[in-house]
Amino acid sequence: MEDPDETANKSRHKKMIQDSRFKVQGLPIMISLFFVLLIYGHVAMAGPYLDSAHGNYTPSPGYGVNRTATANSGYARGNCAHCHEQHASIGGSEPTPASGSASPFALFADNFDNKIIGPYVQTDNFCFYCHVNVGAVQTEGSITNKQYSNTFGGYTIDSATDIMGAFSLNSYHNLYDIQDFAKTKFDFFKDSSNPCVACHNPHRAKRNKAHPTDPSYTAISRPTDHENLWGDDANERMSNYTYYRPPYYYGSNATYEPDGSALHDGSLIPDYNAFCLDCHQYQVPTSQSASMNPNTPATYLTAINWSASGDMHGERSRIYDVNGTGNSRTGTIIAPYNVVPVQSNYVLSCLDCHEPHGSVLVSGRPSSYLLRKKVNNNRVDGCGPGEGNFCETDFCGSCHTFSHCGGPQGCFQCHYHGAYGNGPGWCGSWVGPVF
Repeated sequence: MEDPDETANKSRHKKMIQDSRFKVQGLPIMISLFFVLLIYGHVAMAGPYLDSAHGNYTPSPGYGVNRTATANSGYARGNCAHCHEQHASIGGSEPTPASGSASPFALFADNFDNKIIGPYVQTDNFCFYCHVNVGAVQTEGSITNKQYSNTFGGYTIDSATDIMGAFSLNSYHNLYDIQDFAKTKFDFFKDSSNPCVACHNPHRAKRNKAHPTDPSYTAISRPTDHENLWGDDANERMSNYTYYRPPYYYGSNATYEPDGSALHDGSLIPDYNAFCLDCHQYQVPTSQSASMNPNTPATYLTAINWSASGDMHGERSRIYDVNGTGNSRTGTIIAPYNVVPVQSNYVLSCLDCHEPHGSVLVSGRPSSYLLRKKVNNNRVDGCGPGEGNFCETDFCGSCHTFSHCGGPQGCFQCHYHGAYGNGPGWCGSWVGPVF
């Protein structure tokens, strides 16, 4: 019996072919026929694409890919040709490739120019041709993508309004490092693959920003499972962790991320821990950020252990009560992490503290490690003017009270991924995990 979803996809393909908006104007008949055969020859692959953000074309006008140059030649919104110039001919003429020559995957420009350090410009990354809020090749002229803290946390000040802008902030996921690591770890990732596809499958990714309450619209795919979305199934969400509770939504002490509602079981949030640890369970080479952990080799990021044997912000059991009882250091844990069921223990999501693309925060340390400007209804602030100002004590104070960190920028001296007290010294006499 044929799968109902596949049947529906075939129907949509047939409609697209019949739709006059989908016609290819000015192409020779033989080329048009070849294009039709190409579509029907890839029904299984094209179905999920038409459900993706890039393939969307209905209801009209849709929001899928629609490059001005190809749209003007008659290609409908969502058509593959907006990204892939498979015939090197549009309307009977051959456009000059943006990169000056044919690009891998028949793209209209090269995927990535191997730039080692940002800030980036539009020609550095194929995705930036559309994911910018000014000068996009998309017919609308711009695509807005705000920070995670804004879209899913309710924060109202924009430090970046597009993807290229986020990757050009003070602390960012280094694209060269992503590409360099992904091609050594994941079979689908090729030497000429775009760094963005390590986390996103452009033929599957959906428009989560427009549906923050519905993770079935997730935009991510695990690097270890590139052909499937991650977070769209109920067993791929933070609700899998008994001791997870989302942070407060900005401006509220009663509603939670990602939608500002009272629901707080993690069922609306993809399991970002499993997603991020596909890479960050390893010591990842870095060309830019040095780790705070002295046990991590230079030019590598610390391998993160979020299991019951790892960090306390992960699944490791709490050592002291939330009110600090038994701890020689002062401090408590504040709401919403001091009540049942997370009172006895808790696990955080990676994106409760980190932005996925880039952070505006400026640090005197080697990096601000993509830390969020807004954490648990707290605008991280306190050490100077400007949106990028950042006291470590104010960041940690989003969830903790304390008075033992040796100054406003002293927290990360002792507390970082994998931190472990080693006895008398700057960080006290405690021997054991301290993060």
